[in-house]
Amino acid sequence: MNNSARIGIQIGLIAVAIVLAVLIYRSIMQPVRFDKEKNIRTAALVQQMKDIRSVQQAYKGAYGRYINCPDSLIQFLENGTIPYVKMIGTVPDTLTEEQAIEMGIVSRETFTEDAYEYLFIQDNGQNKDRGNAARYQNKEEFLANLFKVPYNTSGKTIHMESGYIDKSGYKVPVFEAKVPFQDLLEGMDRNLLLNEITNAETYHKYPGVKVGSMEEAITEGNWE
Repeated sequence: MNNSARIGIQIGLIAVAIVLAVLIYRSIMQPVRFDKEKNIRTAALVQQMKDIRSVQQAYKGAYGRYINCPDSLIQFLENGTIPYVKMIGTVPDTLTEEQAIEMGIVSRETFTEDAYEYLFIQDNGQNKDRGNAARYQNKEEFLANLFKVPYNTSGKTIHMESGYIDKSGYKVPVFEAKVPFQDLLEGMDRNLLLNEITNAETYHKYPGVKVGSMEEAITEGNWE
């Protein structure tokens, strides 16, 4: 074998080695990149779910039930009010709150506040996590994005339901908001997406992100 042939073979082997190295690197990094992007998208959606839960709980506090229509929930944020009780006066250290009320030293008064301002803007002790409102320039932008699935380019929205379940003979209001992985991880590697769905179903979990339940009287999210 002459030198030219030997050099050609060596160059060919080097090229094959480079291609194999690139393929191996891609196979290793693809799941890593997938998980990183998945975590970014999930974090954004979880915050939206927390915001929706806050509004649902405020709506229930005002009207005694949850609501299943996103437009109505947004209208509540646009025009609704939230009642809250505020203590007027100062309770002496020697008395309990109830004793101070009975003696007329302090009183409880009910006020109402703009729903959006109360939940997401004012620092009133009830909204320590003011959610996605801080990400947007104004109220209109926040409301326009509240039910949109983040990073989804096909216009998918968060699905929401509400109703009642029977609990020891009582009708208990419940709600659920959810987004399947197909919508949340749209456009990402299909095989890895299918793995996420299969893994969730294997452990009898919802294959996506959700908060609340139509079967139980809970308001927790499946990320908690």
